[in-house]
Amino acid sequence: MKKFFLAIAVVLVLTVSKDVLAQPVPVTAQINAKGTVITHITVSSKQDLDFGNDIVAGVATTVDKEASNAGKFLLAGQPNREISIGFKLPSNLLNGENTMPITFTTTDAGYMVNSGSVAAFNPAVSKNASFGTNGAMEIVLGGTVTPSSTQPAGSYTAPVTISLQYTTE
Repeated sequence: MKKFFLAIAVVLVLTVSKDVLAQPVPVTAQINAKGTVITHITVSSKQDLDFGNDIVAGVATTVDKEASNAGKFLLAGQPNREISIGFKLPSNLLNGENTMPITFTTTDAGYMVNSGSVAAFNPAVSKNASFGTNGAMEIVLGGTVTPSSTQPAGSYTAPVTISLQYTTE
């Protein structure tokens, strides 16, 4: 019976000592949740891609991306931040019901940062590029129109749309 009371006494001491040895105040710590919103991308159309007003029926006309009549977009955004550049390109220029094919080679687009040289890319495929240290970029676009030998005279146009977004890091 002594052993029984001894066992009960040990259980009672362990139960009471657990509460006595427990930390009376919880320990806490804190962190901050934070984030920084980056500069929005802005884009403006600086110049249309202009094949001129002297296109000859049956003769292809090409504008180089670095020519003075190449299409140009001016961009601004977060310095040194990478973006994705995409184009929605027309396959024809239109004049009412009349069409004139327009094509783009794999090097007909380019971008320039910090007044450097133009880095060529394929305008039919999305391209990642980074803003310069000043947060600026210029996008240029050339192409080729190929009028048929019976191409009706007139002014032909079609929109070229650029799409830009920051890439994830």
